[in-house]
Amino acid sequence: MTTTTTTERTRPRTAVFSRFEGRFTEIVPIGPVPDGVRMNGHFAGPITAGELAGGHLTGIDYFRIRSDGVGVVEAEEVVVLDGQTVAVTVNGYVLPPGGQPGPTLEQLSDPGFRWPDMPMAIAAFATFETAAPALAHLNRTIVAHTGWVNMGTGVLFVEARRLSDL
Repeated sequence: MTTTTTTERTRPRTAVFSRFEGRFTEIVPIGPVPDGVRMNGHFAGPITAGELAGGHLTGIDYFRIRSDGVGVVEAEEVVVLDGQTVAVTVNGYVLPPGGQPGPTLEQLSDPGFRWPDMPMAIAAFATFETAAPALAHLNRTIVAHTGWVNMGTGVLFVEARRLSDL
């Protein structure tokens, strides 16, 4: 009998649509907000595999850690590929590994806070907008993002798999 982990059951079984290997260039603390602690994370890096391979992605995540410890991703990105530009909107969640507790709201609100060296799982979806004729099919494409982020080291790794083409 083989066992299947929760991650294996929920991971889309399609080919990699794109792989992003980036870094945070700046994390701007915003502070306490009604449901948690907010920060803006600016990031950039190459797309190293899939349909958008060779592209360069930049973005900002209006990231919030809720009072229950769940990180909420609300990111706006731009991909430039062969002189063509694609806007990407990403929404989803970030969780500490294996049920470990993440930083508390009190820790996150401390001006001297430093992120621990801890990879956290990403589960999100993304949609696209472009005026580039060669990439117009992206305007009706939805992808699932899985991967991890380590806020302590600034490393961000995401694989996208196509969920839908309308």
